[in-house]
Amino acid sequence: MKQQSVRTAAMVVLFLLTLSGKGFSNPWAIEEMVEKEAPLFTLKDLSGRRVSLVDFRGKVVLLNFWATWCPPCISEIPKLNELREAYAGRDFEIIAVSTDRSLSAVKRFIKKRPVSFVVLHDEGIKVSRKYNVFSIPTTFLLDKKGRIVEKFLGEYDWTSPEIRKKIDELL
Repeated sequence: MKQQSVRTAAMVVLFLLTLSGKGFSNPWAIEEMVEKEAPLFTLKDLSGRRVSLVDFRGKVVLLNFWATWCPPCISEIPKLNELREAYAGRDFEIIAVSTDRSLSAVKRFIKKRPVSFVVLHDEGIKVSRKYNVFSIPTTFLLDKKGRIVEKFLGEYDWTSPEIRKKIDELL
C-alpha cells in the first residue's frame, strides 16, 4: 500500500512539472506515438559525450525515462541490467533517459548502482516532453528503423517471457 502511494505521488509530481514547463504537452497524446517514428534527440551521457538516438538505428531499442528519486524506476534497474546482459552481442540496446534536474545526482546514483546500459541526462526534460512523458517510468520499444512499436507506463518485469518475445520478434 505504501509503495503504491509513493508511486502515485511520483506520477502526480512529474505530471505537475510537465504542466508548469513551457508548452503544455497533452499526456494522452502518448497513445498517438505508437507506430510512428520516434522523435530524434541528442543528449549527453554521464561522461559528457553527446549521444543521438539516430546512432542506434539498426538496433532494437528500449528507451526508458526514469529518475533517481522514483522508487519504481529504481526497482526496475536490476531487471533492465539482466535484460541487457541477456541480449549482449545482439542488435539490442537499452537507453535510460534521466529526468533528474541534477547531473551530479545521476552520477552519484549510478556510481552506487552500476548499470550495463546507456544512461543519458535530459536536462530541462525537453526530450521527455517530445515523448509526451507525464509519469515515470515510461518506456518505449523501438524497432530497428526507429519506429515506436509499444509504450509501457509504470514498472515492468523486463525479463518476463512476454517482453522477451516482443524483443525477439523485432530482432
